Amino acid sequence: MLGIADRVIRLTPPRIREALIGIVGTQDKFFLAVGICLAVLLIGSAIGRWAKHRANLRLPLIGLLGLVAFVAALGAAPAWGLALIAATAVLVGVLVLQRLLPVERETFNDAPTLPRRTFLSATALGALAAAAGVGALAIRRNAVGAVERTRVALHLPKSTNVVTIDPAADPHLPGLPPAITSNSSFYRIDTAIEPPAVDISTWRLHIEGLVDHPVTFTYDQINAMPQVSAVVTLACVSNPVGGELVSNAIWQGVPLRNILEQAGVQAHSDQLVAESVDGFTAGFPVALALDGREALLAVGMNGEALPVPHGFPARLVVPGLYGYVSATKWLSRIRLTTFAAESPFWVQQGWSADGRVSAASRIDLPHSGANVSAGTVMVAGRAWRQHSGVKGVQISIDNGPWHDAAVAGDMGVDAWRLWTYDWTATPGHHQLAVRMVDDAGAVQSGQQLPVFPGASQGWHTVSVTVT
Repeated sequence: MLGIADRVIRLTPPRIREALIGIVGTQDKFFLAVGICLAVLLIGSAIGRWAKHRANLRLPLIGLLGLVAFVAALGAAPAWGLALIAATAVLVGVLVLQRLLPVERETFNDAPTLPRRTFLSATALGALAAAAGVGALAIRRNAVGAVERTRVALHLPKSTNVVTIDPAADPHLPGLPPAITSNSSFYRIDTAIEPPAVDISTWRLHIEGLVDHPVTFTYDQINAMPQVSAVVTLACVSNPVGGELVSNAIWQGVPLRNILEQAGVQAHSDQLVAESVDGFTAGFPVALALDGREALLAVGMNGEALPVPHGFPARLVVPGLYGYVSATKWLSRIRLTTFAAESPFWVQQGWSADGRVSAASRIDLPHSGANVSAGTVMVAGRAWRQHSGVKGVQISIDNGPWHDAAVAGDMGVDAWRLWTYDWTATPGHHQLAVRMVDDAGAVQSGQQLPVFPGASQGWHTVSVTVT
């Protein structure tokens, strides 16, 4: 199923995929898995009914379904392991059908029966298939468990800088996210149905392409390099206006420019393409890795080794860019190339190659549709524009004038800022809108743009009733 799900993700038109993410959010993979299981059951049932009186077509149709599973498995990681499981399942299924289909039904007291030997052999083959499935699942879980035990036991090297969060950066309001998102609460949107389990003893990072000399690093070699920490907000390009696909963390790793300098980037290379262990690719301008921003080859997140769902053993974090062009997880390869020569995964799907983040802000309190009491009402939320910073936040009530909100402490130019506003609410129905102002004085645009093909844009509004 993992291979089929992977193929579904890669073949689904972007507009449909983004509509589904907008509905189910980070539960997209769960609903995809459920949908695939239901689809397989419905297809199998339809084939059974259609082929009821076409016995000569039953085995070819089952074989065709198995071939689809085999080809799909070849596109997943580890490809050959899944392909072997798919092939085994098909073989066992065909053997079962070969035993059952030719059997002449005998009538005893008007009840159909199967010869005892046929029944026992078919049951044994079915049990063999079930055992193979359970065994494959156990192998997968053991591998994941071994990687997690290794990860938990790791100790990050000491950063060359110390990141401290100003208490003033966090208002600590119920319903408002904390200044730093916990690892367990950090959003996850990617193409992997299940996060790859990567063994650091065999993992390698390859730097290749338009470089003076290709280089390869082990995990220990990466951790032996000087590392820095930085507070960086990541936002998904799939995030609608006012959406929750945005989180903030303290990342630790090696400056990406230091890695690239060891390989020697050639002058005519204008694109950096990063590839994950499962074949996903993302690319962005090489210049953005070298312009002084804290672009990281990250190995740590909030004081611990990267959690497996967030890219263990290593990933990229590039402030100012959406993840679909930069935040490659489970990193295995960095390729220096050109935009003319290569189009990474999401660009092939029609997304814009320009993945720079847009100014964004969100009202978390009160939520849309809330009923609040007249008087002073706390309005609060988040604002972000990574690598441009947040200078101020403004609130408008019922399309009226804009009023300055109080912004919480600054965590850096690449991090969101929480904000609050004391609203004197009067009875009735009201609409609240928010916009942010970046460090350069640019005001967030109110022009409404959809998610596809290059990120949503517009002011977030909520409607509330005051009694």
